[in-house]
Amino acid sequence: MVRAGGQCELESGYRRRCTKAAEHGDHFYPWSKGGATSLRNFVAACAHCNRRKSARIPSPGMLTRLERRRATYVGTGMTGAVGERRRPRSA
Repeated sequence: MVRAGGQCELESGYRRRCTKAAEHGDHFYPWSKGGATSLRNFVAACAHCNRRKSARIPSPGMLTRLERRRATYVGTGMTGAVGERRRPRSA
């Protein structure tokens, strides 16, 4: 939440960052679809955007846009990379 400055990181409107306060932490790649529980896969989201996104996998374009937006507000010591999948368990 600190990384996002307390603001929702998801898109609202036409490719713009939502201006609402972040209320939830969300898996960018849904956990139910193989997304990792990690800071890289964490996004801050308002309740509306979190419900709208649901368990859908975001498009590659949304991932690229979020990485570009995040680069404008993330400090030099933190990564702006978004999304991470769980490693498959070995048999």
